Amino acid sequence: MPLTGLFIVTVGPGQSSPSGALISHISRSFPAQPLPTFSLDHRLFIDTSSLLPSSNASLRKSTSILTISHTPATTYVATTSPASQSKEQPAVAPSPTLITIPSTSADSFTQLIGTKFQPLWTHRQSLVIENGTALSFLDAEWIIRIGDLKTPPRANQAGSNLRGMLVEVSHIEDDGNMRSKGSGDVQKDGLDVDKEDEALLRGFLDSVTNGSGVPSITSSDSNRFLIRRTKVREMDKGAASPTANFEVASLYLDFLRGSRG
Repeated sequence: MPLTGLFIVTVGPGQSSPSGALISHISRSFPAQPLPTFSLDHRLFIDTSSLLPSSNASLRKSTSILTISHTPATTYVATTSPASQSKEQPAVAPSPTLITIPSTSADSFTQLIGTKFQPLWTHRQSLVIENGTALSFLDAEWIIRIGDLKTPPRANQAGSNLRGMLVEVSHIEDDGNMRSKGSGDVQKDGLDVDKEDEALLRGFLDSVTNGSGVPSITSSDSNRFLIRRTKVREMDKGAASPTANFEVASLYLDFLRGSRG
């Protein structure tokens, strides 16, 4: 299965994003093919009752609304439940309930949650990437997407709305390598990522970053990352209308839920 990793480079107040320098370096130094513009829109709501002084934060629920350029006709809506409580075992959060709606309905659906359902849900965070860059290497064996993660601008807003640079790196093992695997090789499931997988993505990212003047994305302790196995990227392989990709959407939803800043 394809391997996809998300990395975020934090940008401090008053600092500019390194995305321009990185994209320019990659475009000059490697034979990359451009893909459609990279963009995303993520809206996070939490249950209003969890904001009360007496509430237990571990029981907080959330609803996320995500549109990504990987599947531009689809918007993903995920609702989480509180972590299970048990004296014998540590709390374990159940998997979110994830559905899709047409992306043309995303704005009206978001407005519905934020107005009609305001007693239940409170807006917590909005993050967007606009006009990001996506590049393909080695006939789509490797894909890199780079974009500036921002909060949507507000009227009379002072200061920068830049939150960081987000980098997606994904790798598809070619069919020849997959067929050469022996019958005794263990097939990995959607969340089965080992140190070798992590080293593979980190190595590629280091190779395209080296010489760009951008500090190492993979070595800084302040930069967060999340890596998972995902389904085949139909859009990256040329499909006219890519279907919903729940694995990639879940990766982004889990990653962005922790990006409050």
